[in-house]
Amino acid sequence: MARYLVACDAGGTMTDVIVVDEEGRSVIGKAPTTPYDESVGYWESLEEALRYMNLDMARDGQKFCKSIETAIYTGTSMLNALINLSGLKTGLILTRGFEDMIVQGRGRETFIDCQWSEITHMQYRKHRIPLVPRRLTFGATERIDMFGNVVIPLYEHEVVAAARALIAERIQSLAILFLNSFRNAAHEQRAAELVRAELASAGLEIPVVVSSDVAPTMREMSRANATIIQAYATAPARKQLLGVEAKLAQHGYKHSLKTVLCYGGVTNIRYPRLFETVMSGPVGGIMGAKYLSQVIKEDNIVCSDVGGTSFDAGAITAGVLPIDREPPFQQMYVNVPMLDIRSIGAGTGTYIRLDPQTNRIKLGPDSAGGTPGPVFQETGNEIPTINDANMLLGILNKDYYLGGRIKVNVEKSYRVFKEKVAVPLKLDVYVAAEQCVDLVNVLMREHLVRSLMVGHDLRDYVLLGYGGGGPVHLLGYAGDYPWKAVATVPHAGAFSAWGGACMDYAHRRHKSIAAVIPFGADAATKIAAGKIVSSTWEELEKELLSELMAEGFKRNQITLRQVVYIRFYGQLEDVEVESPVARLNTEADMAKLLARHSDLFTKMFTLAGKPAEPTYQFTEVSVIAQVDTVKPKLHRYKLEGKKPPKAASKGTRKVFQKGRWSVGSIWEMGELRPGNEISGLAVIEAPNTTLFVPEGWHVRVDEYQIFWLTRKGKK
Repeated sequence: MARYLVACDAGGTMTDVIVVDEEGRSVIGKAPTTPYDESVGYWESLEEALRYMNLDMARDGQKFCKSIETAIYTGTSMLNALINLSGLKTGLILTRGFEDMIVQGRGRETFIDCQWSEITHMQYRKHRIPLVPRRLTFGATERIDMFGNVVIPLYEHEVVAAARALIAERIQSLAILFLNSFRNAAHEQRAAELVRAELASAGLEIPVVVSSDVAPTMREMSRANATIIQAYATAPARKQLLGVEAKLAQHGYKHSLKTVLCYGGVTNIRYPRLFETVMSGPVGGIMGAKYLSQVIKEDNIVCSDVGGTSFDAGAITAGVLPIDREPPFQQMYVNVPMLDIRSIGAGTGTYIRLDPQTNRIKLGPDSAGGTPGPVFQETGNEIPTINDANMLLGILNKDYYLGGRIKVNVEKSYRVFKEKVAVPLKLDVYVAAEQCVDLVNVLMREHLVRSLMVGHDLRDYVLLGYGGGGPVHLLGYAGDYPWKAVATVPHAGAFSAWGGACMDYAHRRHKSIAAVIPFGADAATKIAAGKIVSSTWEELEKELLSELMAEGFKRNQITLRQVVYIRFYGQLEDVEVESPVARLNTEADMAKLLARHSDLFTKMFTLAGKPAEPTYQFTEVSVIAQVDTVKPKLHRYKLEGKKPPKAASKGTRKVFQKGRWSVGSIWEMGELRPGNEISGLAVIEAPNTTLFVPEGWHVRVDEYQIFWLTRKGKK
């Protein structure tokens, strides 16, 4: 019996499912995301994928689902709970005197995702609505200093009084956060015991979440946010995931559903630290790019994902995945190790409006999403979107949108765009549409060059475009910048889902430490610092091994990787260094670690930043426990001729470019063969995406069926 791997990426607009068989062959299904019940969009997308396999869910669903070896799901359920404030009613107990901490937040949280024009004007800044209101926040007297010493003992009667008051408020979850608990968790753990005793007396069983369990790292505000998200949003998110799993189980799926962690790894949906999946969707794309980079032997890749709602970008440098230990998220900074993915509200579903004050084009940042979608879908939206502009310009095929499954009304897009954009601007409809597409491309380009890639040489990086809208806009936002190469893949529309299938089963733990090695330090000083690091590694390893073995894995299946974060003293940026040794017991062990840090720093930053007489500061350590999984195969095919086969040609179509209509060649992406080459103006279509090749650009399909795009005349 054939075995399958099924991976899903449920984004803000579309839900993508990719089905991979034992030979590495894959099919892709797409359907609008359904936030009210994510299993609905998942099932519709899976049904479409099966149709490309000539299977019918009603007839073949049971046999197929029994053949699924692994099902991986990333969705927006936790994100939706935070956006819609639909999580559990949560109470908070923290150090007395800091009761306003959550309401106040941090100053820089008020301008997360803002443009510079908004950052520089205070009236645009605002705090998000706190997940825990002030009336459900109680203080308890205690104090542990920065070294972990007890300065003021815990006033236990105040914890009991706070617990009773919160029980009277009928809370559904409770979080506990004390200052410096990452150094000494004794007060938090004792407070949790007292709270659980009060809950038991009241006959209640609700989650009690402790910050030293969730995020034992410095940065108090971010640790608080992580703890509260775990208490507030985990249950609603898990309910959605269990709903998807139940739908699969009804049709014969025998295993547990898996989900993706923010830092790149797969875990069971019953994983207790589910807050670590809070931004799992875009992670798949970077992990897919990492897997791809090993095949094409490129260590530096800029990953750019154009969806319907957002433009997500991240950079793999020197083969190292970019980990942000304090990422911005939903107007909060959170102590959740997360792949460093920078997002802006720019996608194919982005709304096009005119600013009433200036009468200039204003894009988004909000989006039509999958529902109601673009105007041409006729599902309730009356505001033009970027995809309406792409359709008007002839870039998208009105008879082949999502493979022809969705019928479109181009005339309606024309009428609405003319009324709301072109006429007020006193422009021709098609000229205005092209300006809107050019403008969103500029936003994406500036996001890459002026934000993500500041301090890096673009000539060292391959720009990889994916997502449903990635190939459409790729050459628009690649622009004239000197990228080493520009590329996309035929499964771009579900690349994040495919990337989810490329991940190993992995859990990760972090803990803050304080260790310094001054310039010219003797062996004893280096060994002392090594002991601090090694003892913390050992502590985290025990936690992770216990966790994974409880999930059914054997010890010999689990590999451990030790990581330490090192910076040159006085600098703000540290480097994630995977240790070449499992323990730092000798001066030689430390020398190997510092040599690796030096090598990575040299590859990632300018040499001008490296001190002549360095002092090393160790800020944090981490351990990654990993179990290898079966991954999709990236086949290497024999190269064929440059000329595409006749079956790939779909004739010609008029496309509006540079203020005029031109005739472009149209091709079916799935029929192109390795070795084929096409020159623009061309449109290469697939049911899940469209690759637009403007005049002056050239496409070559390599032996892995990767599409490489170059300027004509440039090698």
